[in-house]
Amino acid sequence: MIPIAPIFIRSKEVLEKLSALLDEERSAYGELDSDTIISIAEQKQTLLDEMNQLNETRVNILIKFDIVDRKKPTEEEFKSWLNLQDSSLDNVRLLMQECEELLNKCKTKNNTNARVLNTLQKRNKHLFELLQGHSTKNKVYTSRGSTHPISSKHTLGRA
Repeated sequence: MIPIAPIFIRSKEVLEKLSALLDEERSAYGELDSDTIISIAEQKQTLLDEMNQLNETRVNILIKFDIVDRKKPTEEEFKSWLNLQDSSLDNVRLLMQECEELLNKCKTKNNTNARVLNTLQKRNKHLFELLQGHSTKNKVYTSRGSTHPISSKHTLGRA
């Protein structure tokens, strides 16, 4: 028997934690709590590192048992092999399916959080430019083709 079920069990646990962290991250963005956001980013990185390690271990086991190609192991090879196995590996199939669903959910939440963060960054940049006295009308093109604001004489910082 291939010892792969424990890897999927741990992967599922990590993905569940990651999903919860992504929910917390979204709330922290709403509250503009930078300390929490930084803490969550560190926790996310730890979980992602563990997921990478689990995946590497899983691939190494699959290579060891000659289930996937040593040079170019693919997920499809593993799935094809798994589909050919008897019902004794149903728990692995179920765990793999649950992990894939959780991974897709995490990707969706992460993309949503990225959009929220992008919006917050644009808003903060705009507010910063207002404080510096820049106006969206007072921009010129640089030699690289991007725009550069021109300072106004009437800045809040000088008032």
